Amino acid sequence: MNDIIKKVYQMLKDRDIHPTGKFDSGGRWYAANSDLINVRSPSRSFPYSEMSACRARKYVKACAEKFDCKTEAELIAVV
Repeated sequence: MNDIIKKVYQMLKDRDIHPTGKFDSGGRWYAANSDLINVRSPSRSFPYSEMSACRARKYVKACAEKFDCKTEAELIAVV
């Protein structure tokens, strides 16, 4: 499982894949799984605060545990 988490984390870090979320009309990005991160809400000054948190290994591990992902494809789908 650690190998899968490490690979998906590296893919996020290298921008090969992107975390699931959406932009609002002000250009702020909100995570789809915001319950798994502990970070400030996006603002005009920091519009990507949640996106940065979603590129962390801790977030990838939390997604894997919450959604009980067994394969890389399953984890990529929920990250």
